[in-house]
Amino acid sequence: MLTGHGLEHIDAGTRQALEQILELFTEVPGLVVHTVAGKVNVTRDFPSDYTTQVDRLLGAIFKNNAAVTGIEFLGLENPHTATPDDPYWLSQGKAYASIERAAARGEITPEEAIAAYRRLAGAPK
Repeated sequence: MLTGHGLEHIDAGTRQALEQILELFTEVPGLVVHTVAGKVNVTRDFPSDYTTQVDRLLGAIFKNNAAVTGIEFLGLENPHTATPDDPYWLSQGKAYASIERAAARGEITPEEAIAAYRRLAGAPK
């Protein structure tokens, strides 16, 4: 997702290269591209597709196997255990999903969604 002043200076080739950079550096939440017209923020359309897929897979595991009561994600700065009542890989998963649904319904703009995601992640604005 690209926002900010200077969007007109980001052509298709540059956009594709920026997307590939974010795909390669999965731990990087976003980029700021400096243009002659201003800064352009480049972020994943959070939650990114892979995180949504992980959450769906977790939901399916809990739905289809009542013997599984939790799945703990190791190596996170803030470890989290997904459960049948909280089937998300991140502790803020419910909040992220709520923001995603609000954006999909048009209740908030993409810029408002990004700001909300950043507040949840504690990222600088």
